[in-house]
Amino acid sequence: MIIKEIVVVEGKEDTRRLKEVFKNINTIETRGSAIDKRTIELIKEAQKERGVIIFTDPDYQGQRIRSIINQHVNGCKNAYIDKAKAICVKKKKVGVEHCTNQDIIESLNNITMIDEIESDIKFIDLYNLNIIGGENSNDIREFISKKLHLGHNNAKQFYNKIKMFSISLQTLETLIEEFYKEVGDNNG
Repeated sequence: MIIKEIVVVEGKEDTRRLKEVFKNINTIETRGSAIDKRTIELIKEAQKERGVIIFTDPDYQGQRIRSIINQHVNGCKNAYIDKAKAICVKKKKVGVEHCTNQDIIESLNNITMIDEIESDIKFIDLYNLNIIGGENSNDIREFISKKLHLGHNNAKQFYNKIKMFSISLQTLETLIEEFYKEVGDNNG
């Protein structure tokens, strides 16, 4: 697998880890959550020249960085890793640098892009589908988020990503059916 885009990561350990998996990969490091204007401009230039993939840690700071970049740089691709796959038990830390080669490859193979046209799904639709406010809503959200490679999401984050990535109501309905088939409950 060759990655032509420049991958935005949080720090030098993420870069080191990605270079172990992809020898010719290029990265931009945000060096923490206080992204300065110069780094945003660098990411904008990279997006124009080669495209950008945002691949930040699956924690609050990583989500914050991703949000800032997506707000300031149009057309970025987003790669997510499950938090459970990014935990270093010894150091009690979460980060891309702790992931296996296979998990990194899978994440960068399953990229999402913000669509110019937002989905017309309303928040009430998520209630009606039992994605929010129901007994097993969290499980359904986690299932759909994994299938669509959206990372971990609370209800509000899920709704915003569904809108941003222009995911259809039909797609959600299909994935909910799949969820109930897997858990053996057809009462959904």
